[in-house]
Order: sequence, then structure tokens, then C-alpha cells
Amino acid sequence: MKISDSIYYTPHQVASFFSISKDTLLFYDKIGLFSPALRKENGYRCYSAAQLNELDTILTLKDLGIPLSSIKKAVGEISTTSFLSLLENEEKSIEAKIEEFNAHLGIVRAIKNSIKEAIEAEKGRLYKAYYDPRPMIRVPIDVKGKDCTSDDEWQKAYSTLMASADCKAIINIGSIVRLDEAMHYHGVVCREVYATCAKPLSDVMPGGLYAYMLFPGSLDNLSSFYEKFFASLDAEGLEPSGDIYEELSISNITTRDEKDHVTKLMVQVGDA
Repeated sequence: MKISDSIYYTPHQVASFFSISKDTLLFYDKIGLFSPALRKENGYRCYSAAQLNELDTILTLKDLGIPLSSIKKAVGEISTTSFLSLLENEEKSIEAKIEEFNAHLGIVRAIKNSIKEAIEAEKGRLYKAYYDPRPMIRVPIDVKGKDCTSDDEWQKAYSTLMASADCKAIINIGSIVRLDEAMHYHGVVCREVYATCAKPLSDVMPGGLYAYMLFPGSLDNLSSFYEKFFASLDAEGLEPSGDIYEELSISNITTRDEKDHVTKLMVQVGDA
């Protein structure tokens, strides 16, 4: 059934139909996007019933985030092809946004799960888990043959990492400690700062079976963390291989109180 062209509505009526202001209608008229079908001699503007579908389409496209200039072009051409092209372009834009949001959601979930594990897991208990290879960035620390790594040296490497990384994609940050040095120095020497990321990178943390343990409190107690970790590995007959990953599961980013910090020590004990 054809919509009658003999029925007209005032700007106030049209604005109320669509929950918009009369100023919006004035603006659309001013930019040539949507103008009244009839202007009376007294200056009153009237919109035809047939125009309501057009305005509904304009407002729908605007809600989708399509610029008014693009809507005006598509509506002005009054072409099925141009209108379809407009929708196809918007479809691609929405799909790209969904992909981006899904990536952000994955990062948020990964960080949330890491923090929840740090809160809920029994501290000082040895756990085992299979990990898939994880993309990572590594920055070496120049310790110059010393038997300890200073806070300044670690911070300098950390700053380099943050400057070179996509910070929005970072999941966890920590230190890499050589296994032989970890056994001898109990973590006071670390050779690299690392960050696991939610985007493909050339370097990865190897996948496989890992043993890990979480410790509460300040890193001032780091040596005791390593002692207990290695003692637990020995007690269960597990042979560590590769590097030790010393992860800051809960740090001053999450809480300022050091007693609430949680450090996670991980080492590979088997292949994937």
C-alpha cells in the first residue's frame, strides 16, 4: 500500500515521533540532508507522511555511526546501488570494530584471570599446568658481570620495553632469570625483562608443562621464594629446564600495599 502524500505533519509532531528535537530537524534542513516537503506562505514547515520512512533511515544510519555527509550523499543520489554500497562499507567497519573489541576483551580476560589466580591460589603450593606458546617481548638487562641486578638497571630495561611495546596488548610483565643463576643466587640476578602480549610476535615463551608457585609479599623476600620453589621441585622429582619466569601477578599497578603483592615463579618441566 502506497503511503499518502496528502498527509502532513508539523516539525513538533515529527520530532515527537522520533524522540528528537526540532533543532535537529532545522539542522538537517540547513545542511540539505532532510528538508520539509511543504513550506506554507506563513513560513510554517510541513513534512509528508512519505518522508517519515526517509527520516527513519537517516536516523538509523546515524545511530550506526555513519557520518551525516555520507548519509547525505547516499540519500541524495537516491540509488539502490549507492545505498547498498553505504551499508556494505558500514558492515566492514562494524566487523573491524568487533574484531578490535574481541581482541581487547581477550586481553581484559587474560589480565583478570591472572589476578584472580594470584588472589585465589594457595600461596607457596606447587602447581603444574600446560601452557601454549605465548608471544612475548624481551629486553636484556646489562648487569655487567655483577652478582645482582639493581632496581635502576631493571627499571631502565623496563622503560625500554614499554617504549617499544604496544602497551594496550600487554598481559603480564616480569623478569627472566637463568636457571643456573637462579639456583646459585636465588633470583637476585635477572638478565631480561619480559612482557607477554595478546598479539603475534616473533619471540614466544615456549609452550609445555610448567611448574609454578605464587608468593605473597614484597620482593625483599625473593630469595626465600626461590629456596622454597626449588625445594618443592626437588620434593616432587621435577627437573626444571630453560629459564625461570618471575612474573608480577599483583604489583603496585594493582595495589600500593606491598604486603598484597604476589609474585609467580614458573619454569618448564616438560614438553608440550
